[in-house]
Amino acid sequence: MEISKTPKITPEGPPAPPATEEYVWTKLVPRLLNPGTLSIITLLLREGKAHRLRELAGSIELSCEHTRYHCEAMVRRGVLEVVQLHPQPEGDGEEPSYFFPKPPQAASSPSPAATA
Repeated sequence: MEISKTPKITPEGPPAPPATEEYVWTKLVPRLLNPGTLSIITLLLREGKAHRLRELAGSIELSCEHTRYHCEAMVRRGVLEVVQLHPQPEGDGEEPSYFFPKPPQAASSPSPAATA
């Protein structure tokens, strides 16, 4: 008797993976990040531009001190960077604007024609 290949018949198969981006943002990120940090990241992603410390604090409804704490922690970890310093009218130093660092440029390799 000859056995031939037959298609495998399985019930419904494995469960479909969750939508990756939605799953990451709705399930994983809130478990991993402090709500203040998450609010800052979400705002900067949504707006797509740098914000001054006071703008961030007002938008996410945190004190300037708490917002500065979260931003400085993210700067130390390379998540955010200070993109500009603004003199404060009260003479209290400078107010930073924060945004995500630019991704590093891939090292360009010389073209084959250039090396030949």
